[in-house]
Amino acid sequence: MNEFLLVLTGAGVSLVSSVTVTWLQARHTRKTEARAAARGSTRQLTSLFITERDTPENGTSLTEAEVTSVAIADRRTRERVQTLVRLLRELDLPELRELSGTEPQRARRTLCDHALEVLGAHFRGERLPAVPQDVQRMLDVEDEALSIHAGGAPDSTAAASSGSATGTERAETSPTGGGEQRGGSGKGNRGSSGRKTAGKESGKKETAGADTGGQRDDAEPGDG
Repeated sequence: MNEFLLVLTGAGVSLVSSVTVTWLQARHTRKTEARAAARGSTRQLTSLFITERDTPENGTSLTEAEVTSVAIADRRTRERVQTLVRLLRELDLPELRELSGTEPQRARRTLCDHALEVLGAHFRGERLPAVPQDVQRMLDVEDEALSIHAGGAPDSTAAASSGSATGTERAETSPTGGGEQRGGSGKGNRGSSGRKTAGKESGKKETAGADTGGQRDDAEPGDG
């Protein structure tokens, strides 16, 4: 009986060990394949952005870059690359060029150079570089440029509301209005204090007169 239990225990340990080793090997293989695919995608994207920077008339590079960027495992790198590809597609919009104040050739070179920096940092496992000022300016005016291009009017509601709020604050804090209010309140206080003083003086005179009259009434019977 004991020998049978030992055989079952050994078989169970062998089965668990075999399953664990197989799972670890499959996991390592998947990681290796994913890493190799990510490196291949990074190299391909690097080549595509270089082609877009040097030969912008070739429109197929952006399509391939957009498709290849899906294979990037890191979410931040993938979103940054997709944003740069979107801005490269929108460089031909005159509204974006006017609002951002950048020329298409200069903007294309800036976007491609930043994309190469992002891909290089991702390939080396470093932190993503900061967004350049020109790229950030294009991102800030992108929605407004697309709205104008689609036939909408520029968003001026925020500017109008801020102007009205500023005018209200200036009217409330005007020195002339404050002086008039202070002057009116000062005159009212002086008038009320003057009336109180006159009332007190008349009361004192009436009290003094009553005291004098009483003294005279007391003195008249003694004199008789």
